[in-house]
Amino acid sequence: MKKGLSRGLGKGLDALITYNSNEPLEASAEIVNADINAVVPNADQPRKVFKPQEIEELAESIKEFGIIQPLIVKQNGDTYTIIAGERRWRAANAAGLSVVPVIVRDYTELEILGIALIENIQREDLNPVEEAMCYKRLNEDFGITQDEIAKKIGKSRSHISNCIRILKLQDSVLEMVSQEELTMGHAKALLAVEDVQKQVELAKKIFNEQMNVRKTEELVRNVLEEEKDLDNSPKKLPSKSINKTYVSYQSDLNNFLKTRVNIKDNKKEGSGGKIEIAYFSPEDLERIIGVIKSRI
Repeated sequence: MKKGLSRGLGKGLDALITYNSNEPLEASAEIVNADINAVVPNADQPRKVFKPQEIEELAESIKEFGIIQPLIVKQNGDTYTIIAGERRWRAANAAGLSVVPVIVRDYTELEILGIALIENIQREDLNPVEEAMCYKRLNEDFGITQDEIAKKIGKSRSHISNCIRILKLQDSVLEMVSQEELTMGHAKALLAVEDVQKQVELAKKIFNEQMNVRKTEELVRNVLEEEKDLDNSPKKLPSKSINKTYVSYQSDLNNFLKTRVNIKDNKKEGSGGKIEIAYFSPEDLERIIGVIKSRI
């Protein structure tokens, strides 16, 4: 946690739920016209991807009606750092405006990040990677637990966790998620593929063939099953391999559950063993449990 932020943490968290960029401005808010060249983006802005078509459409609206809602900024000497409203600022530039209306606020670093996050989430402006990066920073840099984040922004704990997990994917795969070539569901399924090169190959295949999430999960299961079969080929198995009966059971379970199943014998007569069932996403786990329950 950064020095000097711990005492203000509660206040900062309150800002995550009390700020609403769609609410009317309070009467006491002072709106000033700032030179557009003196307004600069926030380097910690959660949103990194701005679609040119959206900016052009907003620019046309600004040309006709002006900027209806001022930007929220923090003053730093002769410049103003954007807290909320970068999309409006970009569109104002595209519309050729020389000044933009702003409201100056003296927020803490945590409050600035929180407000930027909430503004984008409220408008569903963040792609999964941007959203995940913001949750990760709130968690790691500011010491806010995933449970606290979930409560403050009205998302489930599992949603926060799954978002952060996708950051483990290879960079080029994450870029495909950022560009909306792959969805969050595709990303979660690909997490099961540890081989980086294979992960990238599958990501491209999923995009090129426009696979849905269910087909993607099936593809990943098949790939992992093929890898497992190679690992268990006769040339790699020790002389005293798994009981042939167990191999048959294992194959039956693989086919029944449509996933990778591994039976491990304790090698000691009468001592038993264990059955490992692989799943590749929370949805896949629910599917497997449903299959098992249907036969109970």
